[in-house]
Amino acid sequence: MNRRTPLDNCREMLVSQLLILGEEKRTFLDAYFDVRNPERVQLDKQLTAYTDRVEQLLAGPDELLSSVVLIGSQIELEYADFHTSDKLTIVMPEEADPDEGLISFLSPVGRQLLLGEKGELRAISTPSGSMRIRIADIQWAFEQSSELVQTDEAKQNPLQGLTQGGTNHAL
Repeated sequence: MNRRTPLDNCREMLVSQLLILGEEKRTFLDAYFDVRNPERVQLDKQLTAYTDRVEQLLAGPDELLSSVVLIGSQIELEYADFHTSDKLTIVMPEEADPDEGLISFLSPVGRQLLLGEKGELRAISTPSGSMRIRIADIQWAFEQSSELVQTDEAKQNPLQGLTQGGTNHAL
């Protein structure tokens, strides 16, 4: 019997991200940004910081994996000025579906949330203006299942269909 925990899947996903965003960073950047685009330089720096942070987290205990917003994290945001909350999942660009709360890490909001820490208060810019949010909770999207053994379907796409909420505000 396979006794894999959801965090084992998380670690595998993060290693996969390191390969894509680390070793194949130039190819990844070329797919989404023109070489002359100034945003490309900013994203290059952000990806370097992201991969460095993921490497540090992978070297540490499992508890740290849910302390920082990473690609694959489901986060609960509290809107400080509205006294409401929302759940979003930060995903790779090809998995993005804002209507389902799946936000690409390349989106303006996704980039501002990436590497945020649990409990942190941030001002984020949205199309309708700046808003203050607090990162109330961070989980792995597929961590919500209490089963220790993942189904084959969940192993193929651990983020599919597991988010709640949506973008009720200007995100």
